[in-house]
Amino acid sequence: MRRSAGLSFVKIRLLLTCSLLAIAVIPVCAQEGLSLQVTVSAVTPQSELFRPNGQPADFLGVGLTQTVGDIRKILTGQGFSDANSATLFLLDEEYFTVEIVATGANRYPTYAIWSGPEDATASQSVRVEFASPLTGQRSTDVRRFVSYKDGRGPLLETLRSAIIAKYGAPSVDNETQMTWFWNHGQLVKSGAHDKQMTIGMETASDYVKRVAYSLADIAASNADRDAVNGFRESVEQRAKAVRDGHATTPKL
Repeated sequence: MRRSAGLSFVKIRLLLTCSLLAIAVIPVCAQEGLSLQVTVSAVTPQSELFRPNGQPADFLGVGLTQTVGDIRKILTGQGFSDANSATLFLLDEEYFTVEIVATGANRYPTYAIWSGPEDATASQSVRVEFASPLTGQRSTDVRRFVSYKDGRGPLLETLRSAIIAKYGAPSVDNETQMTWFWNHGQLVKSGAHDKQMTIGMETASDYVKRVAYSLADIAASNADRDAVNGFRESVEQRAKAVRDGHATTPKL
């Protein structure tokens, strides 16, 4: 099914045909296009951020509740470039043969990846997932990946000290795997696994080879998924009502 990129609305006309068969008679078929107008409202709900040391948690300035534009500006200013991205249509082009004419942010980014500047010491990238327009169209999952070259990574204890200085002591500390859980913006020891930050380090001897940083509001992602499913179901029901209202009365 072909879609035109960059459109802020979707409009497809689907023609319905009807036929009536009789002996030696084939009448001209009437045609009627059925469509449904739908508005996609962009909403930005209040978000709950993890604030270690009084500041929202971030990796290189990239954190939760940021837009694609926010993050692009932050990362391009540090020499990163857009590497890959994906977009999704919130609504299908039709339901029950009724075409959807959607206005608003029907198409939105689901994730974007930025490739970092490579130098003699490391290569890195940042991957960010975004919610739909129904819940703000902002970042809900941020991941940064760093690979150090030729044994040039930092000492494990040096990196751990820098991490704790910025984010505070973690909820769980397994030396090379540090995890922070939060609830209502405050650090908790357990019971809040739907809001967490994790930093995992791969080491060789006493120095670091690779680091994976992850900051995720899983609760927000789940709430967005439920909002999208509920919205799609409501549009399907409205489309079915339109289709049922135009069903042909059989002549027997």
